[in-house]
Amino acid sequence: MKKREWMVLLTAALAAGAFGSMNVFAEEDLSSQEPYTVRIMADGPCSSDACDEVAAAVSEITQAKFNTTVELVRYDFSTYVDQVQTALAAGDKIDLFGGVSDIPIPSAASQGQVLALNDLLESDGQGILADISQEDLNSTSVDGQIYAIRNNKELGLGLGFACNTEMLESLGVDYSSIMSEADMEDLLKAVKEKYPDVYPLASDSGNLGDYMYPIDWLGRDFGVLMNSFDDNDTEVVNFFTSDEYYETCKRRYEWQQEGLIMPDASINTEGVATLIGQGKAFCGSTETKPGIESQWERNTGIDITIIQVVDDYTMTSNLNNYWYIPYTSEQPERAMQVLNEMYTNPDVANLFIYGIEGKYYEVVDEENDLIDYPEGVTSDSLGWTITAWHFPNELIAHKWITDGADIWDETRAFNEECHPSQAKGFVWDSSNVTNEIVACTTVKNKYKKGLDCGDVDPDTVWEQMKAEYEEAGIQKIIDEKQSQLNAWLEANK
Repeated sequence: MKKREWMVLLTAALAAGAFGSMNVFAEEDLSSQEPYTVRIMADGPCSSDACDEVAAAVSEITQAKFNTTVELVRYDFSTYVDQVQTALAAGDKIDLFGGVSDIPIPSAASQGQVLALNDLLESDGQGILADISQEDLNSTSVDGQIYAIRNNKELGLGLGFACNTEMLESLGVDYSSIMSEADMEDLLKAVKEKYPDVYPLASDSGNLGDYMYPIDWLGRDFGVLMNSFDDNDTEVVNFFTSDEYYETCKRRYEWQQEGLIMPDASINTEGVATLIGQGKAFCGSTETKPGIESQWERNTGIDITIIQVVDDYTMTSNLNNYWYIPYTSEQPERAMQVLNEMYTNPDVANLFIYGIEGKYYEVVDEENDLIDYPEGVTSDSLGWTITAWHFPNELIAHKWITDGADIWDETRAFNEECHPSQAKGFVWDSSNVTNEIVACTTVKNKYKKGLDCGDVDPDTVWEQMKAEYEEAGIQKIIDEKQSQLNAWLEANK
């Protein structure tokens, strides 16, 4: 009998009271293992001193339990993927690294960059296995082999707009009936009339790419399901030549001509939170989730109201933050022991996410486990980048005082209530159309920002853009993805 099967049977027996009150689980003593260092690469800029400081604190825990020392290196968001790929290509020792959508699971698996985790989870990852559903494990698997562990955070999204609350309430506009991006027009006009020196809608450092449709991106390159709520619509289409994208781009172009979107939005270099916080902009587009208002309020320093226009839904792409054990790990079982600890031990989770207590944060409400910045410290002066979403399990960590005591319960409820796409669990393997994806990405990069932000009239480029997509091989990508999706749907009826 496999260890996991034995554990399941024993757990059931315990639940039934077969062993009375006896504690039959004695955790295996791993403290006498040979010394080993688990080297971890993670996203988010931090100084080497800060990384060493946090790694030393984590090591106090892992040395006592596993005789394992932790080494941590972190990189800037803009260079992280390149740093990981360079290290993997060179065969550098890495035991764990956080994955993002730019390091896709099928590609990493097919290239032999990462290890299958099934056996490692059975032997050293029982805490992870106990918490992650089979559906979510399938979403990080290829041909039945689990190659990544998805992070425990919000596992879905809604879409909408983050607005300056004070401005919004001063307008006297009923925004309760806003159900689409087009419905925002009267509100934006009211902002322009009352606050002529404020951008009604601003881009985020040149990006305005939250499209207000429940799209399943099917892997975040090309070929999507336009309406993930419709279980009968399984046609893969190119969103960037769709009627919906054209209507979005045309509307935004007209809005910019009317002064409802900031001028030259595609070359704006300022973050939208900064613009809103400084009173230069009224709103920006946003994904929505529990705690999103407080997150915006921390970043802007003002009260924010979220107007949600797309209901919450979930798809495979929402599991796009995960952790890998690469082929360069010299002792993968030791890496899994640390990963399991990162996922299940609140003390370890807090160190990786928030850093050193008293220096990077302080507990301000012990009963409710709420934290805030220490006096005189801000996110700009912190020195440790807080990326809770990047680490394995933020739902066991402290809670920001602005999020409230119930934020993790709200997040768990959100995850359970999100409408699943009919393709959730489908994992796209793009290896047969790599050249076409590169060519189509070149076309997308040529047009997307200008069209997204209303800087370009779609009527002046639409037909040329469609022709360039066709020449780049978009249909081959669509056909390949449709074929894989059809096979997956048939196998998962």
